[in-house]
Amino acid sequence: MTAPAPLVPLDGLRLLVIGAGSGIGAACVTLALAAGARVAASCLEGETVPPGLAQVTACDVTRPEAVALAVSAAADALGGLDGVVMTAGVFEHRGLAETGPEDWRRVLAINLDGPYHVARAVEPVFRAQGSGSLVLFSSQLGLVGHPRATAYAASKGGVSALARTLSIEFAAFGARVNAVAPGPIETPMTALARSDGERADRLRAAVPLGRFGSADEVARAALFLAAPAAAFVTGHVMVVDGGVTAI
Repeated sequence: MTAPAPLVPLDGLRLLVIGAGSGIGAACVTLALAAGARVAASCLEGETVPPGLAQVTACDVTRPEAVALAVSAAADALGGLDGVVMTAGVFEHRGLAETGPEDWRRVLAINLDGPYHVARAVEPVFRAQGSGSLVLFSSQLGLVGHPRATAYAASKGGVSALARTLSIEFAAFGARVNAVAPGPIETPMTALARSDGERADRLRAAVPLGRFGSADEVARAALFLAAPAAAFVTGHVMVVDGGVTAI
């Protein structure tokens, strides 16, 4: 199947997608390649990525040394990095009473520590270049309250704050930092919720546009933020939720 045309051209853009093994990360890779970008990727050991990549590294984002290796390998393969899209994350549907210290630490290690490790690894590359765009992933649930998403919502709220704060720091050397905040999207992360007919109907009914979004639709937002077309956009959390947070 031919990938749909992306929102903006990415001719020659040197892009690293972290978390490219499934869902939104895989969609970012496919659309970026179709738009003319040169793409490197990282994913978990054993995951597969779309073909046509300049370089692929296995990477557990909870390990700072693995993240640093993935970023340096991609920069070497591409001759620098114009954009880095960090999509790796995990969702757990647990309330406070169900969220023990180990559960809390596991979710934050991936969803909040991971973006921190990526930012630390990317910063010297962007600083040396005097340019670059880092796109992190928050969530609709990091912006509004939601029952039984204690660790997940906290981690994603942290990502939104991290992106805004880093945007100020990175602006000092000409680089940008933004975040995407997806709502209900058809990805492996939401498969369990969507498999429950009653719960899926409730989720769908809460979306003003009346449907789940697609991974491609979220990827287009992320690639816009990574692209030169968004050269004056930084410190922004772009919500892609079909209108849920507008209610």
